[in-house]
Amino acid sequence: MKRAVNPCFPARLGLFLVLSLLAQASLADEVTQRASDLLQRMSEALRSLSYEGTLVYSHDNRLEALHLVHRYEQGQVQERLLSLSGPVKAVTRERDRVMCVLPDGHPISVKRPSGAGGLLNTDGIAPELLGDHYRIEMQGVARVAGRDTEVVGIIPRDDLRYGYRFYLDQETFLPLKSDLIDSNGSSLEQLMFTAITIDTDAPAVPARVDPAGLRSAPATREEGRWRFDERPPGFQLVSHGVMDHPSGAAVEHFLFTDRLSAYSVYIEDDTRDGLSGPAHIGAVHAAGRQVDGYQITAVGEVPSATVEAAVLGARHAENPSK
Repeated sequence: MKRAVNPCFPARLGLFLVLSLLAQASLADEVTQRASDLLQRMSEALRSLSYEGTLVYSHDNRLEALHLVHRYEQGQVQERLLSLSGPVKAVTRERDRVMCVLPDGHPISVKRPSGAGGLLNTDGIAPELLGDHYRIEMQGVARVAGRDTEVVGIIPRDDLRYGYRFYLDQETFLPLKSDLIDSNGSSLEQLMFTAITIDTDAPAVPARVDPAGLRSAPATREEGRWRFDERPPGFQLVSHGVMDHPSGAAVEHFLFTDRLSAYSVYIEDDTRDGLSGPAHIGAVHAAGRQVDGYQITAVGEVPSATVEAAVLGARHAENPSK
């Protein structure tokens, strides 16, 4: 006895598959929108709230205890970070200056770079612009420092960049914990409050936004004597300038970003004592080589493969006008 075939079945199956794909796309859009809203609130909270607390910083199998005081008054941020373990170290940031007190007690005051953030620089993260190289995930809820948080993950799709996992306070949206993560979601560095006091009674003041922030800077063309071929995918040149080396020599500086991660390339006359090959301090990697009598050094909070590709792709243009 032959089984009757329902001619409508293939059509219904096709419709089901289409609806499933549409539902998945809609869900992905909702996740991205939710993550975008939370990250925007996080940046606003970091700029406009006053808070004080104790943190632990975990990196390279080391654990450091820190005390942070963050004050926001009349549109100005004042921040003081004090080491609670090991040699006494302190960093104070206010307006356009950064003051550092080294373990030997010697103070150093430097001009604060334009667009520089505080302990957590989260300005300009736009999940809707990261989809080509990162996955955006809502990763549930967790308790940090006795407070409820929502967890947002920005996970790299390859091994050429790092991502983040933020634990955002459900009441104030401050990041009570931040993990720097690799493409497997494994934590490389971790910054976490163990206790925090937040001044939620302070009057709300519109936070100032730096329009020249790194992650929102427009891409620029490669001009001058240098070209960067086969650069790591997704990274665009957003800044090019000349810096003064302490020796008095001029150093060309190129800044590349994928709208989340970033690295810099420095080019100077070859002094024969520059970096050759890879090096790293924690999650910050560097690589260097010599080309046509110049020292080329790339450095950034990115994997070693990224800075190595950056220096290998740099070449001296035969005709700067091209």
